[in-house]
Amino acid sequence: MTSKYLDELINEYKKTPTEYPMEYGDWAEPYSEQLEKVYKEGDIVNKPVSDEAIKEAEARLNVKLPPSYIEFLKYSNGLLLPDKFTNLLPVEDIDWFYTLNKEWVDIWEEGAEGYEETSDEEYFVYSKEQNSCKMRTRYLKTALQISDTLEGDVLLLNPKVKFGEEWEAWWFGNALAGAIRFKSFGELLEYLLTPKEESEPMSEEERQKMIEESQKAFEKAKTEALDSVMSSMFSSGLGSQDILNEFQKEFDNIKEENKELFERVEENLDDKDSIKDAELDWMKKVNDVINQKK
Repeated sequence: MTSKYLDELINEYKKTPTEYPMEYGDWAEPYSEQLEKVYKEGDIVNKPVSDEAIKEAEARLNVKLPPSYIEFLKYSNGLLLPDKFTNLLPVEDIDWFYTLNKEWVDIWEEGAEGYEETSDEEYFVYSKEQNSCKMRTRYLKTALQISDTLEGDVLLLNPKVKFGEEWEAWWFGNALAGAIRFKSFGELLEYLLTPKEESEPMSEEERQKMIEESQKAFEKAKTEALDSVMSSMFSSGLGSQDILNEFQKEFDNIKEENKELFERVEENLDDKDSIKDAELDWMKKVNDVINQKK
């Protein structure tokens, strides 16, 4: 990843007509004064970082940063990405994901309890065929956060999976229900900066696979709602209707938390009424369980 290549990649990206929806400092987190200055100057590229600053960061984090990431920092110490709602931070601001977002990591770890970890066969897929859900939650505690965050999206480097000296790189997000993974930061950066119109269109087979995966996740969410409500409500002495109401409330919460997933399912189902029918079926199932317990 040479300076010339980065010049070509970033200059092409700059041609994409995108603007921030509001002042940078109002929505970026964690806040970066360096990137705010870059924004006000009307650019997306920051000044190169010095070798000394890189060494200071490595000493602070007690790691040796991967080569493609160091090459990028020497070209630009952070980068504004107007159409991605997340930006690459200056090296002074990067830190461990668990340090910056402990609660976020804890929530994902709690959600993964009781589930079998993704196999090597499913995990080590880096082409467009990869499934973002097939990640490993335990890596979040040791991942390095290299971007700011917004609405559940963040860019991470994973030192637990290496390809030579390169670290695996993630676009991690709640809406993705996991992470899009790359073999290096360089590959992630190419993905971020490649214009969307150059991407290959999704085939019908890929679209159907996405719908099937979304529907499975849809059913899983309802199962989790059922388990959560039934386990707590039976011991509370509430009546059948109260339990049904609590179930619906819990299911609505899950739908809101996974809004994009549910919208994707609903948009692609030929018969949208089947969504309502499925919800009614689950309400009936709760009622049946209640009657069996009486």
